[in-house]
Amino acid sequence: SGGGIFTTINSSNAFTTSSINIGSEATPTHTFSVKGGSFMSGGVSYKRKEVTTATYTVSTTDYYLGVDSLNSTIALTLPNAGACSEGQTFIIKDEGGNAHNNAITISAAGVQTIDGVNSVVLESPYAALQLYCNGVNKFFVY
Repeated sequence: SGGGIFTTINSSNAFTTSSINIGSEATPTHTFSVKGGSFMSGGVSYKRKEVTTATYTVSTTDYYLGVDSLNSTIALTLPNAGACSEGQTFIIKDEGGNAHNNAITISAAGVQTIDGVNSVVLESPYAALQLYCNGVNKFFVY
């Protein structure tokens, strides 16, 4: 019958032309999935985490990690690859611009790997690293 803002097409499909707030102000507990194509007519914003501490364990909810290398070296540990979705990506950026003096080390958890090694070091000013996960035990640079 399609009550509320949704119009039912059949027993497994519906649509809306209204705005939808997913998860309200609480942390969402479900993944938003789109099957088929999608179109967005506005901008897209991704979560950015500013890292200012000497050590940080990357969360599965992180996406952009802006690392402040101005005052000290930084050690990031990736989450367990098995806790990540297949294809999940992380982008790490030296926003402090001082990685040539204060290197940023990105390590995989335990015996997991990043392109076959346990860790990667950013040591150029404003360096960046883009990674994706296989969802099991590895990360890959792209």
